[in-house]
Amino acid sequence: MTVLFQIKKYTALYLFCLLIFMTGCDKPQGAVELVKISPVDGKQMVLIPAGDFIMGTNKTDPDNTQQKIGTVKPLYLDQHPERKITLGDYYIDRYEVTNEEYKKFMDDTKYPDPPANWADGWYPKGKGEHPVTSIIWQEALAYALWANKRLPTEEEWEKAARGPDGLSYPWGDEYQKGKANVGIEGSRATVAVGSHPEDVSPYQVYDMAGNVMEWTLDWYQAYPGNKYKDPRFGNKFKVLRGNAFQKSGHYFLDAYRYVFNRTEVPADEYFENVGFRCVLPISTKKTEM
Repeated sequence: MTVLFQIKKYTALYLFCLLIFMTGCDKPQGAVELVKISPVDGKQMVLIPAGDFIMGTNKTDPDNTQQKIGTVKPLYLDQHPERKITLGDYYIDRYEVTNEEYKKFMDDTKYPDPPANWADGWYPKGKGEHPVTSIIWQEALAYALWANKRLPTEEEWEKAARGPDGLSYPWGDEYQKGKANVGIEGSRATVAVGSHPEDVSPYQVYDMAGNVMEWTLDWYQAYPGNKYKDPRFGNKFKVLRGNAFQKSGHYFLDAYRYVFNRTEVPADEYFENVGFRCVLPISTKKTEM
């Protein structure tokens, strides 16, 4: 793919997203419901109530596992420090966006570029309820804006996954094999959303430990108060949250299963185990302690 073609493609995609955004991103009116159905894409959304939660970790890697497994960055340091954050109310999709739902977006907007793992404009047979994958960050954003939502920030994603008490996994603080489609112990492929009913957070949001990693709104930046220096910080990479099925690699190791883990990737690349879900903010309050 030539550089000129890439520039034209992403300029067109930006304008497409802007056009959708200009149609409006309405906030809920009236009483706040605990569960609502998004009127555009029909997805069930769960209320994450305003309040405090614990984000990040102070864990370290005294055994220097990074050198043993040959990863680019030390374990845990970009997730420091553990801190308390207060967020306002928001809704989050209970399940990841599926192939069927993404097809609806494409048909409604006449969006021309299907995911890389589709053929002739259609998702693989029998996988309508599987999370859509093989899309770049800008395409996930385009869907979110079409649905009058947006992608979640890291804070919003982590609170929905950990609950107010800072759990290590959506279901608690002990890892339990089989609860999620994660690593090489799972299906080694996507499964229908909600297929692992125990992979559920305190707010009843599903598949945040496994199935696919998920795009977030944020650039890969240092957290406030973080003393770790990484040349990768900045407006270079977007953050993925959660873990996913794996066929190989190091993401099946314990350190990558925690829901406070962060993964950074270029926004213009796509992966077979990366999808997304959306949020709908109600209030914008945010404080850190």
